[in-house]
Amino acid sequence: MEKHKIALISDWYFPKVGGIEYSMHTLAKTLTTHGYQVSVITRSYPGVPEHSIRDGVSVIRVKGRPLPGQNRFLMPSAYKELFSLLKNGNYEIVNSHGLDSPLSMSALIASRKLGIPAVVTNHSLVGNTPYRLLYYFIGKLLLKNADSVIAVSSAVEKDSKLMTKKPIYRIFNGVDSEDKIVKVPFPVNTQGKLVIVTVARMTKKKGVQNIVALAPSLLEKHKNLLFVMIGDGPLREKLEITVEEAGLSGNFYFTGEVSREKVMRYLEQADIFALPSINEAFGISILEAMSKEVPVVAMNNSGVSDIITDGVNGYLADSLTEFSSYLENLIETPALRTSFSREALRGLSNYDWNRICEQTSRVYRSVIHEKYNNNR
Repeated sequence: MEKHKIALISDWYFPKVGGIEYSMHTLAKTLTTHGYQVSVITRSYPGVPEHSIRDGVSVIRVKGRPLPGQNRFLMPSAYKELFSLLKNGNYEIVNSHGLDSPLSMSALIASRKLGIPAVVTNHSLVGNTPYRLLYYFIGKLLLKNADSVIAVSSAVEKDSKLMTKKPIYRIFNGVDSEDKIVKVPFPVNTQGKLVIVTVARMTKKKGVQNIVALAPSLLEKHKNLLFVMIGDGPLREKLEITVEEAGLSGNFYFTGEVSREKVMRYLEQADIFALPSINEAFGISILEAMSKEVPVVAMNNSGVSDIITDGVNGYLADSLTEFSSYLENLIETPALRTSFSREALRGLSNYDWNRICEQTSRVYRSVIHEKYNNNR
């Protein structure tokens, strides 16, 4: 089977920490182990080499600082360099990641001009925002430059269909096993505590404020709860102040941004995983919790609904009231926590990165075949 030269492109890559960063790198790493020649093209950061090799993957960082006054868009020279890299790189296919990444979308435009087959992986949901119609319109314009779309969940697939009539392939993100056995204790005492962990960027979209809002009623009955909030973001400081003013500092711990290795070690010591995001495109952190045998409570009608079967391997809530009730069920019923954890482990083979690599490479071959046939 022919092994192609592939460029995976996004602004969102290490050292930034997040779902797209993790999934794009793990896909690149897995493709490399299967014999493909893979380059990740991304933005530069101070002190980070412009060219490096990470897990066998070539990482190329375009030069260019952000435009003044914001952090999303780079100086025009960065996009010119990206065009040059694609023009001279002999890539047989481009896989852009993230519709909200300017580098990703610029790569689609450049690929169309250069005649390189291009796939975009959509990792996000537009959500219920006042600007949703504008976002869908912009998405339609941008996706005209792609040959096909990979959607990371059923919810994202449905969303993508509102923006393009191009072929859409549903391929889940995955979770890989951690080979390193490193004990990373919580920096706070957990003895006698029931630990409820949330892993998310501290933003309103992720619903982390709802954990803080629900905590007082849960703590009235269960004084031994410790809520561990893993991640950083604009809401973190405000939430810490809210917790302190409510006199709940002893029941909360905010980690700030930590490495994925630490996240996995913290999850190993958790009793319950809680994520109240209503617009979760997929939920890699939920898969990670399940892989560590931590029972999950999440919100229904999002990408998480592909992973969790309500009442079987976790809980899916239709409201915050129900979310709180489900948390209380798990707090009070250790046997239910054990049952959910066992069921969760059984389904993890669906999220193996080797399987995802094969599904993705089939999309690549299909797109390349169609492109060549249409150009004859």
